Amino acid sequence: MRITRIQASVHRPVAAGEQENRATYAGTDGPVFVRCRIDTDEGITGNGFTGRFLAAEVSHFLNHALSEAITGKDPLGLDLMAAIERHFNPRAMTGVVVSALSALEIALTDIRAQAAGKSIAVLLGGKRSRVPVHVTCGLPHLDIDALQAASSRAIQAGAAGVKIVIAAKGRPWQEDAERILAIREAIGPDADLIADANCGFDLPTARNLAFAVSDARLAWLEEPLRDNDPRRLAELTGEIDCPVGAGQMEQSEYRFEQLIRQGGVSVIQPNAVFAGGFSKALDVIRLAGRHNRDTCPAGGWDFINLHLMAGALEHGAMEYHEGHESIIRCISGGVPSPVDGYLNVPDAPGLGVAIDESALETARIYPR
Repeated sequence: MRITRIQASVHRPVAAGEQENRATYAGTDGPVFVRCRIDTDEGITGNGFTGRFLAAEVSHFLNHALSEAITGKDPLGLDLMAAIERHFNPRAMTGVVVSALSALEIALTDIRAQAAGKSIAVLLGGKRSRVPVHVTCGLPHLDIDALQAASSRAIQAGAAGVKIVIAAKGRPWQEDAERILAIREAIGPDADLIADANCGFDLPTARNLAFAVSDARLAWLEEPLRDNDPRRLAELTGEIDCPVGAGQMEQSEYRFEQLIRQGGVSVIQPNAVFAGGFSKALDVIRLAGRHNRDTCPAGGWDFINLHLMAGALEHGAMEYHEGHESIIRCISGGVPSPVDGYLNVPDAPGLGVAIDESALETARIYPR
């Protein structure tokens, strides 16, 4: 089998008429994503994706330098990604390089799994056929009554827990604390409750919030500090009782190790679309295991990270992000929703997602 063509493009679901009110906390580039399509001479097409950061630059790198490097190569060659990394990233840079390699590696893994007639989850180890979810339904545009209703619905539907987004829309931490405590009241004492600050607080603010919500018994406080600074995280984790999670957009194993060893982070959160693809995310899972840390991917892209969690781990939940539903709807025309609180691994080979080329073309913003 040989690679005949690589095409990378940038898409924004709102360009296809999708409303993004639920995800506006992420900024105007929140729903933007990169799709990498790899065609082969045997008719198998692989699809990979990465997120919004410098999306046009990521797409350009894939369409030119990376395309020139791997067109004509065997996509099943196990040393192909290693050779690409040696050539384009010998000094372990992050940013555009790793984002592009993430999409490329996911697309190549999609091809490998299809060629083997297996789902990616089975290719990665096949530990489970379904994974429990934490539903990110505590979105910033909701008032407290709506927060409680959305969280209660998710738990009644079987979710292992819910996540609320904090440090958004200019709210003071005291208001975030009120919202967190209201959700705990709505979901009862047993369900997991996670508060995600998306690196939005300084150290004193994060400390104040953690103390104020101690009665909420957070499963973890997610990415509370700006820059995911391991030194300041160490100060915070040394002072508060609840665990801290981090890593959803980290792009090197070294950074994850810093978060663990120096920062005291308890829940490690690699996302395959940012971390370098499935293989690099698996490296992070192994790192977390060696340090007795839990793994729970975050940052959306549940239909990809489902394969990671189901393939590699026999336990642990993952994020199902209601604010990101428009992305998968743009890609496939539908949203694979949790059933009884679980996301099920698709039966189809590869990613198991039908690609809606028409919707993607309507939503394409680069190249035009």
